[in-house]
Amino acid sequence: MVFLILSFICSAILILLFKVFERSGVPIFQAIVFNYCTAAMCGFIFLPEHRTVTSGQFLTQPWFPLSVLLGAMFIAVFNLTSLTTVNFGVSTASVASKLGLVFPVLFAFCLYGESFNAVKLAGILLAFVAVILSSVKEKPAGHSVANTTLKFLPYAVFFSNGACDSVTQYANKHYLMHDGIAEFAMFIFVAAATVGLVLMIYMLITRKSKLNRKSIIGGIALGVPNYLSFLFLLKALATLNWGSSVIFPISNLGTVAVATVVSFIVFKEKISKVNLTGLAFAAAAIILIVLSS
Repeated sequence: MVFLILSFICSAILILLFKVFERSGVPIFQAIVFNYCTAAMCGFIFLPEHRTVTSGQFLTQPWFPLSVLLGAMFIAVFNLTSLTTVNFGVSTASVASKLGLVFPVLFAFCLYGESFNAVKLAGILLAFVAVILSSVKEKPAGHSVANTTLKFLPYAVFFSNGACDSVTQYANKHYLMHDGIAEFAMFIFVAAATVGLVLMIYMLITRKSKLNRKSIIGGIALGVPNYLSFLFLLKALATLNWGSSVIFPISNLGTVAVATVVSFIVFKEKISKVNLTGLAFAAAAIILIVLSS
């Protein structure tokens, strides 16, 4: 349970840091790239056994291709989420990404044979409602999206986040129940950092962007909780016997709840009655899901 709580606290810190970046004028994409570099270094530092990496043994591990795939997916998901945020707003992007939990939950029931009962179903349904209500904000007047292609962005975010969670779930079920967790997490961020650096260098060479010192500092600040949030999630999946159909909803709900409350306290953001209702539903959903297991 401790790993799960630490996971969504670190995830909430990520959201809050993005708010700080927005106010401080930190270039988001560059910060994300340096964040992945920092997370990869954290992964290497905290490896229980460095020989697996230094000797090249990781190349023969069955989870290695999945870690590379997930790393590339992380960069793609970030870009899709950024475009969705610009064109539709933070709320739409947040709802689309968090509702991606439907995929690992369905796979938990259909592919991995996790237990299913009426209490768990009620909790999961409440979780979807809670995520939507907690993220709803007033839409600026006159806001619209004219480009037909851009209208599919929220759906792309929904499916891509669900795909990331599902690949993580698959790796956990088949390869990471006993060992390899730290190595798997590290190589995900190595792959993400590699793809991100290639894109950033291309943008710098073609003068589509300029290197900003703030992005380096912001990336370092972002990288540590980013690494820890994913590592703790993997450890929660490996150590808790609740199953992924319980862990993923609670992780997403906890992230939304902590980020919303801290934003209200620190950033003085307005919490509407709808948002408060969403937080109440989140608490009820967590209680039902835990009781069902």
